[in-house]
Amino acid sequence: MTSIVRRPRPRLALVGAALVACLLVGCSGPDGAAPVPGSPAPSAGVPSDGPPDDSDLASAAPAMTTRTLTADGIELLLSVPVGAAPGGAAGADGDAGEPAAAGDAADPAGADPATSAPVAPVTVTPDEDGSSRVSFGLAVPGAGTGAASDSGAGGATTGTTDSTADHSAATATLDLVSPADGSLLRNGDGSISVLDAAGTPLGGLSAPEATEPSGSAVRAGVLVVAPTRAEVRVKAVGATPSGTAGTTASAPPDDVTVTTWLGAQGVRSATWGNREGGRSLAVDPTPWARQSGLVGEETAWAQLVASEPEADSSTMRDQFDCHALGATDKKTWNLEPWRPDVGFLATAAARCNPTS
Repeated sequence: MTSIVRRPRPRLALVGAALVACLLVGCSGPDGAAPVPGSPAPSAGVPSDGPPDDSDLASAAPAMTTRTLTADGIELLLSVPVGAAPGGAAGADGDAGEPAAAGDAADPAGADPATSAPVAPVTVTPDEDGSSRVSFGLAVPGAGTGAASDSGAGGATTGTTDSTADHSAATATLDLVSPADGSLLRNGDGSISVLDAAGTPLGGLSAPEATEPSGSAVRAGVLVVAPTRAEVRVKAVGATPSGTAGTTASAPPDDVTVTTWLGAQGVRSATWGNREGGRSLAVDPTPWARQSGLVGEETAWAQLVASEPEADSSTMRDQFDCHALGATDKKTWNLEPWRPDVGFLATAAARCNPTS
């Protein structure tokens, strides 16, 4: 049905005349083409002269590959942006790096396998003590252009940060799934402890280390951004936000391999005996506890005093920490409850065996 558009009365006669002429003679476009309808009025929010510009489009979330990490009751989800793979930056043909294992990541919707960058693989290598070596790739973007602050060794933030993103850093995330009432704690050395509801260390991840094939200087750090979420950040050493007087932002590498060590067992054995004329507890920490820094030290100590309550004294703790700091390779860490409580510094000066 043809709709009737009501117009002001002075033009009614002209409109009626034109309509009659079309009915009698026949209206057609050039070369006899059918009449072309008028262009509809632009709908709200859509420009009539072309496709919407960038300001009309929401930024697409980056594609991620997610891997579950487990260790004796601990479950973490590691999410890594799709990008470079360990061992070499991905080229245009996509043949550099190692492709992800089947099931490790979902394909981005609409991605073209022939042109998309390979999914960053996450490699988990189990060890004999129940721990796992975890490696993944991060594609570090260009040097920072925002006003975000630089971060110190181990990921400690120095200075202030505004809402501008630091484009010189690449980020992976760690989300704690189990224990459900647990939380994450960043230790002073950059390692991450998983705590139960009472705050007891259950295990966790060693401080991440970043390596780059070409030898460029890179740094990895960890920041706990929520009770159950941490971020692993990698950036080039010397990358500086633009606008900083007297400095030049360095170009970071394209492909970085990040390695960390997940574990939950700190002690293999603890046996009482006699040594130097008194009772002695021979503690054999796991390889993970010996090499993972503060997270291994805290976890091993918590498990030791849970199994051997007599070890829970200041002098035993100082002897334990002394071994963890300077005698990690000893077959056993021998702790004696009868040794004097002289404080950690004096215990370390006495090579972990204070006598007076």
